[in-house]
Amino acid sequence: MESITSIYLIVLGVLLFIAVGISLRAFINWQLPGALSLGALMLTMSIWAGFYFLEIVHSDLTVKIVARKMLYLGMSLSPPFWLWYSLRYTGFQSWWSKHIKLGFLIIPGVIAFILGTTNEYHQLIWRSLTLSTEQGVAPLQTEYGALFWVFTGIAYGLITAGIGAYLITYLKSEKVMRVKTGVVLTGTLLTFTVNILFLFIYAGNKLDPTPLSFILSAPLIAFGFFRFGTTNLFPLAAPLVMEHLQDAIIILNSQKEVTDLNLAARKLLNMKKIEEPYSVFSALPELNTLRQLWDTPNSNAVFERGTSENPQFLDARIIPIGTNKDNPLGYVIILHDITKEQKLLQTEKLRSQHLSLLEETGRLIANSFDEDEILQRAVDSITQVFGYPETAISVVTPDHKLKVTVISGTEDFGYRPGYLQEFGKGIIGYTASIQKTYISGNVSKDPHYFSTSTRSGSAICIPIMKRGDLYGVLYVESFQLNAFNQLDVKTLETLASQISESLQRASLFAQTQKDLRTIAAIQNISKLVARSLDLQTISSTVVESLQEIFGYTHVSIYLLEEEYLHLNAQVGYPEELSIKKIHISQGVAGRCTRTKDVQFIRDSRKENVFLKADHRIMSEICVPLLKDDNVLGILNVESTEINQLTDFDVELLTSITGPLAVAVDNARLHTALKKMATTDAVTGLSNRHVFEHALVAEMERAQRVHSPLSLIIFDIDYFKEYNDQWGHPAGDARLRAVADIIKLNLRKYDIAARYGGDEFAVIMTNCDQTAAVNFAQRLRQGVHTGAPEKKFEKDIQPGYTLSIGIATYPQDASTSNELLIVADNAALRAKQQGKDRVKTANDYETT
Repeated sequence: MESITSIYLIVLGVLLFIAVGISLRAFINWQLPGALSLGALMLTMSIWAGFYFLEIVHSDLTVKIVARKMLYLGMSLSPPFWLWYSLRYTGFQSWWSKHIKLGFLIIPGVIAFILGTTNEYHQLIWRSLTLSTEQGVAPLQTEYGALFWVFTGIAYGLITAGIGAYLITYLKSEKVMRVKTGVVLTGTLLTFTVNILFLFIYAGNKLDPTPLSFILSAPLIAFGFFRFGTTNLFPLAAPLVMEHLQDAIIILNSQKEVTDLNLAARKLLNMKKIEEPYSVFSALPELNTLRQLWDTPNSNAVFERGTSENPQFLDARIIPIGTNKDNPLGYVIILHDITKEQKLLQTEKLRSQHLSLLEETGRLIANSFDEDEILQRAVDSITQVFGYPETAISVVTPDHKLKVTVISGTEDFGYRPGYLQEFGKGIIGYTASIQKTYISGNVSKDPHYFSTSTRSGSAICIPIMKRGDLYGVLYVESFQLNAFNQLDVKTLETLASQISESLQRASLFAQTQKDLRTIAAIQNISKLVARSLDLQTISSTVVESLQEIFGYTHVSIYLLEEEYLHLNAQVGYPEELSIKKIHISQGVAGRCTRTKDVQFIRDSRKENVFLKADHRIMSEICVPLLKDDNVLGILNVESTEINQLTDFDVELLTSITGPLAVAVDNARLHTALKKMATTDAVTGLSNRHVFEHALVAEMERAQRVHSPLSLIIFDIDYFKEYNDQWGHPAGDARLRAVADIIKLNLRKYDIAARYGGDEFAVIMTNCDQTAAVNFAQRLRQGVHTGAPEKKFEKDIQPGYTLSIGIATYPQDASTSNELLIVADNAALRAKQQGKDRVKTANDYETT
């Protein structure tokens, strides 16, 4: 047994010396790719073998334990350094740099080493470390702890990953590459296999063959690294470089047969691996293009392959092999994928087209203030630049639908301006409902697309906003699938924004023009109403002007008297349905009067108290006429369409009601003053001055038209006694009562006046004597009403009887003065003959 240990130590010492030498050489040549990883691997293997050597030969237990702890450093760090070296050697460096760092890999080994050095406190790595029972040199007897097996599993995982990288490279490599890869792989598998056998099968052996196997594999690894010239560890120079080139490389012999090709060529052209040479013309695309290159060495040509949706552009070059141009040894075909460059070029062209579109369209639509013209110019520009088969703009209608307003394109899809579409239906309706850009790469499979015929292609629909609200949508359709890229989307969205800005500018211009017309109209209406002091004229002027200037179909003005609104003027309403009088507790007009606020009813169907003077009315604006916070009446505008009236109409009507209220107030004041000048203050009847002028005028008219005219003059019997008995306030009340009886019986065109004191006069046009007598008798009987009971049958109650005289033209007088004198004399006779009676001018009886 001692002889075996001695041989083991001799071999281990020799190979340890070799491993240290390999490590030093690798570190000396550190600039070579992979040299550092190889040096680190050999160094950790040397630490493992060296301290294991020390553990075996030293007899002191303390020294053996320290050696065991130090060798554990090499044992735990060898697997990550092995994986590092494997990835560098096999060409997985880019993958390594993206996903794994060396510092991450060595963490488990460092933790294992730390736990090993502190093992006496926890026994997680070794449950026990004792001297061997055999005499002489020997390693420690060990009983492994739980974490030893955990870290062993991690180590095996790292070693297996490195071996896997070698296997992949070995299987993918050409023959020359497999030689050197196989050498390194053999050395690694040797150590891996020995370690597994020792730990799981032959653990009873005292000596661990793993360090020895590691040291044995070291020369093989170094031989593969240095002997085969793998100073560039990325797979062996030319063969592997060619295999990993992104360009397709095809090697031809002098008969133009394929003898070799790299991986890129096999993938690009779907060509098979070379088992026996075959003609290049049976595999390559665009043969005519390539044939032109045989006679022009080192020239190149570009051709396109693939589908229209996913084209591929290749730059082809054919290089002859050999110095004899006429009879080359073979050829090298290089195919370089320039798809990205071509797409960038196309993108630049498209960007130029898009910029041209935006510039041209922006210039065109900026020169117009007409909305329809702006929209038409926009779709025409899109069609002119890109030639899309259909471009259209649909605008939101007041009833919340989408109407095709303008359309352009290279094809007739059957749609015409005016076509209506519901929200949510079709791509246009769906885009309007979500108010976001919608792209359909294949309209034939799009759930929202509908058409009058079956079509394939793609479409894009972009909302057009105006002042934050949806104005309409821009719709573009193409016959190509997936025709709209991000640049198209950005351009069309920018164009939609330009359209929106132009529409807002046009709206601002139109609003300015409208405001100017409105101001002019308000000034005109204000001037018209200011010229008149007649309420009827003022009201008629306003309603007719609003209809003529602003196109309102139904306009009315009501004036407030006590608790009722009385119709003063209207246009547009059927006469038979006109509402002449509205109590302030009724309808929208009454609410407007009570609240003194504007009432805007957008949909009359939702208004419970709505009063209709026309069954077609669907909306209403009612504005109070306010003067010093007092309601004089209301201005009412109604429409037969829902939402036809707008906030602009509210502002307009509100601005008009100011001067209108002033005009109404002035007219009322004027009427009051006029009434005060022509009316008796006590009775409310015309005064004597008005009576005298009226009598002359009516006499002239009667003479002109040859019609009868009657004059009635009377006074109240014993009115002085009535005043003396009840007082003058009661006397005034009695005068008003008699006046009310006169008004109650008076015809529309007759004139009643207080002639003086307790005397009254009534001018009755086109009235003969008989009719006048009947009227007089009704007055006399009416005055009797409410009189106190008589004490005696012939008693006359003061204040409740009349002495009446009547004169009629032409039978009693031929002039107004004669008529007045004759009627006055008849009244005097009635008073002289006993009062409370009626006397005509030709009645001279004394009874």
